[in-house]
Amino acid sequence: DCVAYAGERRQFGKPIAEHQLIQAMLADSKTEALAARALVLETAAAKDAGRDVVLESSAAKLFASEMVGRVADRAVQIFGGAGYIADYGIERLYRDVRLFRIYEGTSQIQQLIIARETMKRGG
Repeated sequence: DCVAYAGERRQFGKPIAEHQLIQAMLADSKTEALAARALVLETAAAKDAGRDVVLESSAAKLFASEMVGRVADRAVQIFGGAGYIADYGIERLYRDVRLFRIYEGTSQIQQLIIARETMKRGG
């Protein structure tokens, strides 16, 4: 949605997608989404291989849920005032992603699990 909107929305005579700060927000969001996906897939492969993935699954959950909050925040910035109206759905996403930090254990609980497992493994 952000890419499409940034290509359509014009400011100062050109699409906002041509502004470097918008490009940076899109790049950061895509990079973080790819990193979260890679972490989840690596953890799933380890689980499929029969390895203990308590630490890895908590790390994936923590990273992905925090990442989606940052991405949603950037989306609202890209959409500007339009990000707060229901026409685009960004406002709903922005509200809903907060729940990802709570479901299946809060981010703070995930941090405790990661720390405990890291200490168990000796680093």
